[in-house]
Amino acid sequence: MIGHPSPAARRFAALLRAFAALALAASARAADAPPAAHVPPAYTLRHWQEREGFNPADLVGVRQDAPGFLWVVSKTGLGRFDGTTFEPVAVPVGAFPRGFATVPAGADDAGTLVLPGNRTESSADAGCFVWRGGAFAFDAEPALAGKAPRAAFYAPDGARWIGCEDGTLLRRLGASVTRYELPAAAGNNRPPVFASDGGGRVWIAWASTVHRIEGEHCLEVKLTARETDLRLVSSRTGGVWLINRTSLWRALPDGGSFAEVRPLPAELVAHFVQVAIEDQNGFLWLGTRSQGLFRWIGGETLRVPTSSDDIAGLCDDADGSLWVATDGGGLNRLRPQAHQLFDRDRGLFDNYSYTVCTDATGVAWLANRDGGVARVQDGAVDPIARRANWRQFSARSVHPAPDGGVWITSGLGVFRTTAAQPDNVERIDALNNLRNIRATFVARNGDYWLAVDPDRVARWRDGALTYFDAARGFDGREVRAFAEDARGRIWLGAANGQLFRSTDQDAFTRVAFPGAADCGALQAIHFEPDGRMLVGTTRRGVAILAGRDYADARYLERDQGLGNTNVSAILVDDHDRYWFATRAGIYWAPGAQLRAFADGRANFVHTIPLGADDGVPPLSCLGLYQPAAWKADDGTLWFATRRGVLRTDPAIVARGRDSVPNVSVARVTFDDRDQPVAPEIELPAATRKTAVRLSALNLATPESTQLRVRLEGFDADWTVLGADRTATFPRLPPGRYVLAATVSNGGGPWHVQPPLLTLVVHPPWWREPWIEFATSLALLGSIWAATRAWSHRRLKLRLRAAEHARAIERERTRIARDIHDDIGATLTRISLLTQAAQRDTGPHAATFDKIYESTRSVTRALNEIVWAVNPRHDNLESFIYYLSHFAQELLGAAGLRCRLESPNPPPPLALESRLRHALFLGCREALHNVVKHAAATEVTIAIAAAPGQLTVTIADNGRGLAPRTDAPAIVSPLASGNGLGNMQQHMTDVGGRCTIEPGANGGTVVTFHVPLPTPLHADENPTRAH
Repeated sequence: MIGHPSPAARRFAALLRAFAALALAASARAADAPPAAHVPPAYTLRHWQEREGFNPADLVGVRQDAPGFLWVVSKTGLGRFDGTTFEPVAVPVGAFPRGFATVPAGADDAGTLVLPGNRTESSADAGCFVWRGGAFAFDAEPALAGKAPRAAFYAPDGARWIGCEDGTLLRRLGASVTRYELPAAAGNNRPPVFASDGGGRVWIAWASTVHRIEGEHCLEVKLTARETDLRLVSSRTGGVWLINRTSLWRALPDGGSFAEVRPLPAELVAHFVQVAIEDQNGFLWLGTRSQGLFRWIGGETLRVPTSSDDIAGLCDDADGSLWVATDGGGLNRLRPQAHQLFDRDRGLFDNYSYTVCTDATGVAWLANRDGGVARVQDGAVDPIARRANWRQFSARSVHPAPDGGVWITSGLGVFRTTAAQPDNVERIDALNNLRNIRATFVARNGDYWLAVDPDRVARWRDGALTYFDAARGFDGREVRAFAEDARGRIWLGAANGQLFRSTDQDAFTRVAFPGAADCGALQAIHFEPDGRMLVGTTRRGVAILAGRDYADARYLERDQGLGNTNVSAILVDDHDRYWFATRAGIYWAPGAQLRAFADGRANFVHTIPLGADDGVPPLSCLGLYQPAAWKADDGTLWFATRRGVLRTDPAIVARGRDSVPNVSVARVTFDDRDQPVAPEIELPAATRKTAVRLSALNLATPESTQLRVRLEGFDADWTVLGADRTATFPRLPPGRYVLAATVSNGGGPWHVQPPLLTLVVHPPWWREPWIEFATSLALLGSIWAATRAWSHRRLKLRLRAAEHARAIERERTRIARDIHDDIGATLTRISLLTQAAQRDTGPHAATFDKIYESTRSVTRALNEIVWAVNPRHDNLESFIYYLSHFAQELLGAAGLRCRLESPNPPPPLALESRLRHALFLGCREALHNVVKHAAATEVTIAIAAAPGQLTVTIADNGRGLAPRTDAPAIVSPLASGNGLGNMQQHMTDVGGRCTIEPGANGGTVVTFHVPLPTPLHADENPTRAH
């Protein structure tokens, strides 16, 4: 029926729809309306706004790809989201992002995202852009040449569908391509809309018609009326859903027609609904353009709050979360609510509840500060104390009794309810004097324990009350914690850090443990199956006690991973996780990590706080009252806080934490310039900074994911990345580096990832092998040339110096020869003439004698000068010969015996003229002193040559040095000044020294030390005596 039917026709159509609905209900009711038993819990909302340069505020769609990333399309761009970061992706020219589709797992396509469009602005080259390996590649479809692709879709069989704006469809599965043509629709410019049903069939809504694909045929499905506004929705469980301008419809099993499910309110008809989806549980979600998000459950539509009422896209993930793309409100995540906070907004009289417990029926009991006692049953708060007109009091502690009742303490005394009549409260008169009891406990045998002021413990058993104080072993202060071990012994934790245990003598004994003095108050005690004890303290976090008499202790504090050290409760859930209620919030940790820490196999425990990722506001747990936390029989955990009582379902918290997040490289920059992402990237040698941002895919609990990286070949240790998950490296030396990573999800173990990236740093051009070889050759050549030039210059200088030395020697030789030949000959003639004249005995004989002696003296002096000047005598052998000749002549004339000790033969040692002359003058002065003053009979001259030094020693056997007294004595050379100053001066002139000292057996020893200009040969020669 088309157009506006008559009233009679409408009534007839209504009857037909009623009969069709009755027929459908018998065969497909389970598909039409999900059973109420599967109604999911409430949802928590979290939203993301602009981050990392991508603006997700004005979104138009969202999809999840096979690896798990979310792809979001906005009015201005495209981005990929991993749970923490939006990575902007450039849209290719010619692509139509609004019609995007993600590639499901198992499809033939190697990519993850498909954008329909044309390679150029014209429609000559039609197809789709596929995201592969970090970039878009265009897959042309020749069968669509001249068309404008506007929609992409993947069917359950993995086939890719492309819809064009003129109604042309294309199906590709591998190499098989099928083209379909929809009937032309005048005035329609909307792209086709694809959907699939539970049987895998593909449906298309276009213009005012709906078609079903059967093989190579496209069959039109009859509608009750042709309408321009149609919304077709895929279904995992049955027929596709259809929304028109009045109702919600569903395809019949044969696919030939639709049956009306129910009329829709005006705000949920096709004119307002922009997007719809059937989730994993079979529930239908409807997103409108102005009225927000709705969930259809069991025939009812419930509005679900979102950050914006303009819903543009919907998709669900494997963890059960629903992702909502909004226009103006960013990206929303609706997650099944694991945490519920019961406060004044939920029906409590006061947010502040001291203690919490659950009874045998699973009902939670709360000790509310100003509201008395309240209960929580089936998610609803029952203020039982006010509803049942109980006496107005402030409840302190609630604790279940073994018979199903509940114990209650208050400022008025102790009360009790029964399982049969929970609305009736009975006051225990025998306990009437116990007021404001803050901590209570019920043992397995039914004993009711109470912390009593001042500093006592009371036990109620079989109608009798027993007190335990210092006389019975309890000498602590204010009991904060109760516990019972496997043997039925009661343990107490006191406010002064002391731990007590009950004994068989109906008393208590103190149990010491290491570090107890620094713990503060002991507020919680938990026993492990292996007997190990966990104690919550106010100053040192959790004390883990083990060993005989709990003599071994380890402390879980801030440095070991616990966010706060004031622990008031410890619970263990059914998923092997430990929960710690602290003054700064609630933390949980994996059991495997805690046990590894307790055993000493680890030094850190990754504890995870409840926070924004869990939809939980900042909380502060209580420590003065017990029980401050409780584990119910259904596995849920309850925590009393200052902002209300928190109920936590660990089963929902566990979702998404068991899988290992997929780690990949999201972005690479060199000196803040983006680079194409590839498995191997070449790095320019001039790069000063390399930044690699990683993506750890975790949509469920992104904040709990931790990443460690190490650049192998550069880093020695692992580096834990921060919230931005970016690893930055300075200038890298030339080489090949591999980026390795490990990931931990929710504090679990570290999982090694495959190598993520290889960085190849090439050396600069000047460090290329051939450049280095050529440079080495040039350097060696330069060194050789410089060395040769230096050697040549040095050789020339040495030759010049040698030539100069030879010229000096020649001149010295000439001077010596001239002196010897000329002056020497003349003096010799004078001496001979004088000697002849001495034969005359005339009056001038004495004068001639003096002239003869003077001439001989001048001749000797002249010979000495000639010897000193002549270069032929510049050697040690000449010096020894000349000195011995002079000594024998001088000493023999004086009647003294001379002994000479020198090397035999003398070493070929050069002595320059100046040195040997100065040494000879010194020796001559010493010999003259011996002749004149020593009164000796023998003189020994010893000459010794050592490396770098020549030593001449002159020793006599005379009277020696005069003592320093007033008695008359021979004047010594030191006192007389006879030649001492000259000897020292001669040695100083040539860098030597002179020493005068008494001999060992008398006499005097004069020693001359002079440096040798050239080294002595290594061989030693024996001395010879004369």
